[in-house]
Parts: sequence; structure tokens; C-alpha cells
Amino acid sequence: MPVLRQARRSGLLNDLFRIGYGRHWGCFETKAAAIAFLAGRPRADYDDDEIVQVNLEKFKEVQAFDWPVMFFIDRLIRAGELSAVTDFGGHVGVKYYAYGTYLTYPEGLRWQVVDVPAVCREGIAQRPGWASALSFHETLGETMPCDLLFCSGSLQYADQSLSQIVSHLPQRPRHIILNKVALAPSSGFFTLESFGRGRMPYRVFGEGELVEFRNALGYALLARWDIPDRNFVVPGRSGARAVKVVGEAWLRR
Repeated sequence: MPVLRQARRSGLLNDLFRIGYGRHWGCFETKAAAIAFLAGRPRADYDDDEIVQVNLEKFKEVQAFDWPVMFFIDRLIRAGELSAVTDFGGHVGVKYYAYGTYLTYPEGLRWQVVDVPAVCREGIAQRPGWASALSFHETLGETMPCDLLFCSGSLQYADQSLSQIVSHLPQRPRHIILNKVALAPSSGFFTLESFGRGRMPYRVFGEGELVEFRNALGYALLARWDIPDRNFVVPGRSGARAVKVVGEAWLRR
């Protein structure tokens, strides 16, 4: 009913029953505050054998937002500058499979997926014999040096900052590609994303945070692309906040 829907959007029922409205709800200053809001309500986590299977086949398909990434990866391949990729939060190697439909990977390529234990277990179980380039690691420290750090839709779920991620690599890569990064016009915040029966903390970065990360790490911006069909609005107790989703390609100075 309209009155009840408005009450949920306004945050009155959310504060009372600790539930969310829609796919994303709530604006919290910290991840801890977002988790505390759930107050015993179901919480989702990617380190879960059931969650790993959600939308799995869809993830293995090339989407519109993948084409800019494939463009840059193809350039690196043609220039002979791609021998190893570290795919942070790469699920079961979904982008390795998807991009391989259109790109010819160089001989000897290493595609190193770093993800949580449940995802790594499933990735190893699903890996076909021909995918010898694909390996799975639970920590960044297990990986070999890479030419490209690739983060596709993973930064919003990570406990580490991008600076921490890079610092845990064996060496700083020449290229970084970020895709599906959620940005707010001003300051960043955390929200709760509906995921199956539970909710998962989701980080929205401030517009200036990516610039700060890039400058602090010593990278230059090569390109940026908008992903308008992924933009969303986050309702909260103090009003709604618009979020846009973008991708960026960086080159080490």
C-alpha cells in the first residue's frame, strides 16, 4: 500500500525492524555501522557455497561494461605487455572465461584469481583441463608479480583499501583496471545490498577517493567510462543518495 511503501522508504520501519527497502538501503559512515544496523537479521557473505552459485552463468557472459576492459586488455596483448593478470575478487574466473570468447590470450599467460575460500574451492572444482592459465589464491601474497591488476565489481566488498591491495602484491603492476566502481558525488559511505535472503555491506566511494588512490599510488588516468545502466539510488533515513558506476584504466607513472 502507498502509505506503507512510503514509510519503508522514509526509514521509519527500517529503524524499527532493522530491515532494508529495495536492493540497496541505508547510508552508514562505516562498514561496522552497516553491519550493526542488521541487528541479528540475516547477513550475506561471498564466503558461502550457496552465494557462489548466484548468477554464476550470467557472470560468465560478456556485458556492455566489459568492452572497455577488453579493449585495454587486447592492446596489452598486441603490444606483448601481458604475461600475468591478478584478478582481485575474480569469482570462479568468470572474466577469464568470458573474455576468452573474443580475445586470443598469449601463450603462457597466468590469470591469478584472488578470492574468498568458498569461491576458490568452486573455481578449482569447475576449472576445465584446458584452462591451465587459471589459478586461484586466497591471499594476494600467494600470487606472482603481474602486469595488470584487475578489479571488476569487487572493491565495494573488499575489507582492504585499494592502496592496501596494491601493497600486498609482490610488486606494483604497470597497469590497473577498475570496473563497476560505485561513486557518490561527494563523500563515500557504506550501504546494505540485498543478496538472497540476507544483506551484504557495500561500499560507495566518494568521487575524490579514486583520484587520491591513483595519485598516492603513482598512476596516471588513461581512460574512464560510465556504466549508466548500473547507476542506482540509495534510500536512507536522511533521504536518498544517487550513485553512479564507472570504470577506469590506469598506467604507472
